[in-house]
Amino acid sequence: QQPQQQQQQQLQRQQVEQQRQQQLLQQQAEKQLLEQRQKEAQQKVREEQEKLKKNREEILKKNREAMLSKKRLEEEKRKQMAALTATRAAIQKVRLATPETFDKLKEEVDELLTKELASCGPDAANILFAEAEKHIDFARQRVEMMKEQQRKTELRKQEIERARKAAADDAADPTAPPQIDVPMGAIGSILGRGGNTLKRLVAATGCQIDVPQRGWATPDGLVAIKLGGVAKQRRLAAEAIHLVLDGADGEDVAARAKGALVVPHGLAHPGREEWLNWRLKAVEHATGLQASLTRTSVRLSPKDGAAPLDDLAPEREAAQALLDAAIGEAQALVELSVDAKAEHEPTNERIAVALGPFADKHGILAKALEPEDTVVPILVLGPPDPARDAAAQLWAAFVQGKATAAIIQVPGTVQGMTEMMAKDFDKDLRALEEDCEVEVTQSEGTLWLSGVDEEAVAEARKTIYEMLVFYLPEDFLLLEGLKAEGLQQLKQDPELRTLSCKDDCVAVLEPADGTAWLCGAGGRGSARLRVLALAGAPGAAAPGAEASSGSDAAVAAPAAAA
Repeated sequence: QQPQQQQQQQLQRQQVEQQRQQQLLQQQAEKQLLEQRQKEAQQKVREEQEKLKKNREEILKKNREAMLSKKRLEEEKRKQMAALTATRAAIQKVRLATPETFDKLKEEVDELLTKELASCGPDAANILFAEAEKHIDFARQRVEMMKEQQRKTELRKQEIERARKAAADDAADPTAPPQIDVPMGAIGSILGRGGNTLKRLVAATGCQIDVPQRGWATPDGLVAIKLGGVAKQRRLAAEAIHLVLDGADGEDVAARAKGALVVPHGLAHPGREEWLNWRLKAVEHATGLQASLTRTSVRLSPKDGAAPLDDLAPEREAAQALLDAAIGEAQALVELSVDAKAEHEPTNERIAVALGPFADKHGILAKALEPEDTVVPILVLGPPDPARDAAAQLWAAFVQGKATAAIIQVPGTVQGMTEMMAKDFDKDLRALEEDCEVEVTQSEGTLWLSGVDEEAVAEARKTIYEMLVFYLPEDFLLLEGLKAEGLQQLKQDPELRTLSCKDDCVAVLEPADGTAWLCGAGGRGSARLRVLALAGAPGAAAPGAEASSGSDAAVAAPAAAA
């Protein structure tokens, strides 16, 4: 049994050894399989990384090519537009067309476009053509308005001539109307509340007007109103009563009888009426008359002690033309809206500060409405182009939350630079934008800035002032060291407002900085004298002396851009 047991033990040991060998082989196979899988995974990762690297290189190459192509296109477009500066300045002349010169100027613009469009690229051609169409449309509207004003003036002359002839006939006839028969229902209109209308008519015409009590009507329902006084007084009273019966305002009728010029405005809009009231200050100064604005009309009356305006006097026609122009401008105002973010605090005070230059030149009105959740609507009212510029600046300030500043110019002044000057100016602007981290936007009448830092924007605006004075010293002037109280007074000064309302003059006053920004080769000299007269600092040039280039340089900001 012992050998048998030994043999069994030997077999068991062999079996154990075989199992161990099998386990070792299995472990080695598994290890080799794991290593092979790891190698395959690493190879796959390397392939993916290589693929991603190639893709990134291709994308970077495409981006570089696209960026270079874009820069080339922008540079080409900028060169084309700079080359067309003189052409654009010539096209802008059509804006000053009159009914007599419009066709000729338009023909010149068409010839100029035919010549220039063939030599410029498609982008520049489209921009040039769009600008030409814009200026021609503006000129066409302006000419139509002038024709309409001429037609109205001619009609008024005919009416005045008829009235004058009728007055001459009445003067020759000693029997002026002793009475007027009016319907019984119209008595209340003639009397007015508490008899106020009748009292005003009596005071204005000097005629005794006797309105009988109810019950004195004829079988036809008419009431005879007795008129007492000389022939002229009776005629004035009769005309005034007929106007009241036709629905005219009693105060307007009384003002007409006193020799005032009364023109309906038909605005029916508080904002437009407020703007027209601002504009009438210049009309008052230009005519020497006193302007008053009512709900339905504008009155130009002689000041206390002055003689009434004669119907055919040239002064009356000139005043009528100025008043019609002011009303036409008020009717042409546009109303825009900016949805500001409440987080940027768009209060009326901050809006007024932001739009100060626009208010000085164009009378721009803006106010914040009641908030709607996180949005505060801001209404902007003013002439079309300045209103759009003002709305864009408010959007940058109270939607994007940026600091802003505006520089007002006579429309087209910067755009009228020579080709070489325009290139240098544009280069300086780009450098300024990069140095101060601001963005400068140019329009027909404004250069406005926006940026993150308020001090950087203020510094950039001052630098642009100096650049403009350096490039165009005959058009731009910055007066410094002025008295703040005098500048505040100038904001309400009728003479300066009259100058600033003209197309060839800009006067922007900054009492806080003690500066006045003047623009316009035509009206700048007169504006400078007026500013120095009321706000000139001690030692400034004498207001009575005519401004020269040397004296301008003495009070102007140093042209650091040189």
